[in-house]
Amino acid sequence: MSRRPQIFGKTLFVDLMMSTLIVVTALLIISSDDEKQARQRTHIQAEGKFVIVMTWPDGSRDDVDLHVMSPNDKDVYFSSREVDLMHLDHDDRGARGDSVETAEGTVIADSNEERTTIRGIIPGEYIVNAHMYYKLDDDPTPVTIVLYKLIGRDAEVVRKVRVLEYRGHEQTAFRFTLDAEGTVSDINELPRRFIGGGAD
Repeated sequence: MSRRPQIFGKTLFVDLMMSTLIVVTALLIISSDDEKQARQRTHIQAEGKFVIVMTWPDGSRDDVDLHVMSPNDKDVYFSSREVDLMHLDHDDRGARGDSVETAEGTVIADSNEERTTIRGIIPGEYIVNAHMYYKLDDDPTPVTIVLYKLIGRDAEVVRKVRVLEYRGHEQTAFRFTLDAEGTVSDINELPRRFIGGGAD
């Protein structure tokens, strides 16, 4: 009884499968290394230990100001942008200043955001307020204020929403305490006004 000849022997088949596996594995490793290098090239070391970010609706004409009081009772805001190792990155005035004319047309950046970076830790209590400097929109304006910890892996610590209804309206978003190592404690919402002083 004659046997059919085998075109591929077992050894040849195993060798072919192993070669394919090696090539696929090598491609995955190269791809992973490329992605890792791309991430390293595009990673920007964030300056600071903490950052407080305040946002309100895109396209809003309202001028909302972020105020952060240090443990030394010094307020960082648009008129005093650097105090006690804190700085305000940008004074956003709502829709004003959100567009520029170029030869190619109008360029618009209609997001509304202010952020204060805490570059070094002064132990003690920090107070974060939102203040309606100028009101142009008809409806009340919801304002979101978030504290992020930048030490180690970036993490959201606290998020609050306040609604500002009229020009001069000011609300405390939150207070928090830092120790020398940057540990956050005693998060609370006890109000304190910066503009005009006193409680809310």
